[in-house]
Amino acid sequence: MGLMPNLVRLGTGNKSLTTATRRYQVVEPLLDGIVLGLIFVTLSGLFYAAYKQYKRPNELGG
Repeated sequence: MGLMPNLVRLGTGNKSLTTATRRYQVVEPLLDGIVLGLIFVTLSGLFYAAYKQYKRPNELGG
């Protein structure tokens, strides 16, 4: 299971398709990890920036 659809059918017997299938099996988890990592880092940064603004002293004097 991954974020990309399975574009190549298994069991066709064609060597080029088998090689392409192996490439998708290697690249797909890598891309999934990159996407999930970017989501985690982005959300962490947004929450950190919001927390820093929340903790900032009131500069308007009110």
